[in-house]
Amino acid sequence: MSAEMTLRSSTRGVRTLNDWRLWAAGLVTALALGVIEAQSAWSPPLGKGFTALKLALYWALWLLWPLALLNLLRCIGHLARGRRLHALRALAVLAICTALLWARFWEPNQLRVRESSLGTTCGVRVALVSDLHIGLFTRRAQLERLVARLNALDVDAVLVAGDWTYEPGRDLRAEFAPLAGLRHRVYGVLGNHDEERPGPPLQKPLREALAAHKVQMVEAQRTSLGRCELVGVGDLKAGASERDLAALAKNPSKVPGAQRVVLTHNPDTGSLLAPNFAAITLAGHTHGGQIDLPFATDWLLAATTAGAFRQGTYELPATRVFVTPGIGVDYLPLRFRVPPVIDVLVL
Repeated sequence: MSAEMTLRSSTRGVRTLNDWRLWAAGLVTALALGVIEAQSAWSPPLGKGFTALKLALYWALWLLWPLALLNLLRCIGHLARGRRLHALRALAVLAICTALLWARFWEPNQLRVRESSLGTTCGVRVALVSDLHIGLFTRRAQLERLVARLNALDVDAVLVAGDWTYEPGRDLRAEFAPLAGLRHRVYGVLGNHDEERPGPPLQKPLREALAAHKVQMVEAQRTSLGRCELVGVGDLKAGASERDLAALAKNPSKVPGAQRVVLTHNPDTGSLLAPNFAAITLAGHTHGGQIDLPFATDWLLAATTAGAFRQGTYELPATRVFVTPGIGVDYLPLRFRVPPVIDVLVL
């Protein structure tokens, strides 16, 4: 193709993609889809209007594809005319679109498996996941892929460190139906989004739905995990951590702390534990930052948790804490430089 033909082709493409009616139709469609989907969502106290706006954003991000194409064509056209400055501007917009496309459509679906040895004496391998956030942005297909990956792992149990939901559909049993296909034992606790901090008041129906799919919730309970004892502690923001620890203290165990594993949602719960209460505390909540930007992400994590946790192992005065970066997303349907992870832990 000659340079002249390329220029004509790109000019026609730019004219088509520049049509305001095309963009207006896209935005109206995204808003309509948001309003329709919001009607079946278990919305928080702010109501379905805010839920509809978040869903509209979820669908509107599809417009990044034509926007990226538009600026690619603009860049070609400007270069053909020798307009280097205009071409650089189009290239900058194209780069932003590409990063957002990656964060919206690619990275959230790049589920990774990472293995770590935590040096306990439990003699088991577990898969730790957190922050599934099934609902607005993380859909059933992603849960099905998660179940398939978990089933392929050589582990003794799956531990879920809370935040199962993010404004899910009203039929919670249907939302979590893929969990019935897990071949491993599954233990879990609730997170702040499951206990209205923030989120809809769905603790009771969520517990019932998870129990129907053979998920054992372990808040304020003790259960065997190899040679160790697994203890569940509810969410700190929901006021459940202190309640569960008090309940556990009333029914002490003879198992030494070196053989105890705590499963909780918020890693700050580790600061509430008595010295030598547990060998390791497993948590989520932070999403590893979810969107990793210089300075901004560290500031946000410092505001989110007292320990400014991101992911990995941390040494606290009373316990070690291992933080997993989670599976899903909340607030924004994006992950950037923080892919979803299944942490396989050798305990």
